[in-house]
Amino acid sequence: MQSSPVNFLFTELITCGAILSAFELCEALREQGQECNIVSRYPNKELEDYFKIESIREPIGTTITFTPKLVGDYAYVRTKDGRWLNHQEPIIAVSKYIKDWIGGSVIGNGTHKRFKNLNIERDIDILIEGNHEPNKNIEETIKEAKKLGKNIVWFGRHTIPVPGVHNITNPSIESIPQLYNRSKVLLKMSKNEGWSRPIAEATQCGCKVINKNGGNKEIEIVSWESIAKQLLEYLNERL
Repeated sequence: MQSSPVNFLFTELITCGAILSAFELCEALREQGQECNIVSRYPNKELEDYFKIESIREPIGTTITFTPKLVGDYAYVRTKDGRWLNHQEPIIAVSKYIKDWIGGSVIGNGTHKRFKNLNIERDIDILIEGNHEPNKNIEETIKEAKKLGKNIVWFGRHTIPVPGVHNITNPSIESIPQLYNRSKVLLKMSKNEGWSRPIAEATQCGCKVINKNGGNKEIEIVSWESIAKQLLEYLNERL
């Protein structure tokens, strides 16, 4: 067990998934009796309220950065962005796919306990997740979705109106498990993914997933509790 706190540091705004992973992992570490903090200049009120974790400003102890500026003692890496390549400190990768690209030790990414099969009616034919950005390949995904079903829902932090598609922009953290549970299929056609949280989350909710690529081929359902234990073992070995 770490004698000093473990901090997850953000020095600039990055992907919503990485921020959410930090809160989930912080929660898991605290449940195991390890002091853990979120250190960020960008407090996220929704996540702070949901996880009962308030962001602080100054790290004390071992710092793991989730940001491309990589200023912590360690980097928890979940992207292929080239900026990661400049980091000289130990790297913790979320998939072998990422490790093969930039090195590091693979610990993985977890799935939160709120994602489970609720056994409710699946009234959404095709679910699409992702922001309206080039890597998410949303236009091509929607074209394919229209071949597979009529009731199509697209959700993400940034979506745009599309004929024949119901778009949900920035859904609440509580509503996302319901979307997976209402959906028959999650269609994921990103051009590249280091490790896609939605694939694991949808699977936990009993939703079929099609079109995996990159690090997504490695996805399995792993609890944050097991990831937290592995992380502490990793840190204790290095200190």
